Amino acid sequence: MSTSTHADAQPTRYDKWLLKTMNDARARRLHATRGARRRIVVAHVVTTAVGLAGMVGAYAWASPWPLAALLVALLVWVPLTGFLNSMTRGLLELRARVLDERQRAERGEVHARAYRVNSWVMTAALLGFYLAWLAEISLADLAVPLAATGLAVLTLHRLLPLWIAALRVQDEPEDDEVGEMAEAHEAGVPSA
Repeated sequence: MSTSTHADAQPTRYDKWLLKTMNDARARRLHATRGARRRIVVAHVVTTAVGLAGMVGAYAWASPWPLAALLVALLVWVPLTGFLNSMTRGLLELRARVLDERQRAERGEVHARAYRVNSWVMTAALLGFYLAWLAEISLADLAVPLAATGLAVLTLHRLLPLWIAALRVQDEPEDDEVGEMAEAHEAGVPSA
């Protein structure tokens, strides 16, 4: 009896469209170097922090005005997220059936690293709140820090794998190397 996994299934029309979108060559020049990729990741982290500050500020001051920071940050955050997905070639967004073995292994490695970092962050946060409890700080005084920490940990859980994957991306081979590899592939010669 043969069992099939999701990785063995044929890509759907959506899978093909998303793969094409994530591998669009028009955006590659914007993140072709390691320095450019790092700048995009830093900009994304900062923009995320500004958006979170707007959300927490709206809660802390019971005012909708800090949400303006969130809306402005969102206008920058969305294209930056697109660049991160482009530079990782959709590693975290594509379904497993579209990825090859190397990409699935890379996805697993990225998630494992993010899990370790996130575990330490959550442990530090819990330890901090435990120390606050030992210092007999009231729960009312901890409302904003609890909300901010919960939101930050949730955001980190969601975005850290993307940031790690983007920082791990290697530089593309030079155009001559790519052309030679493509010609060798078309001729049926294995590349080194």
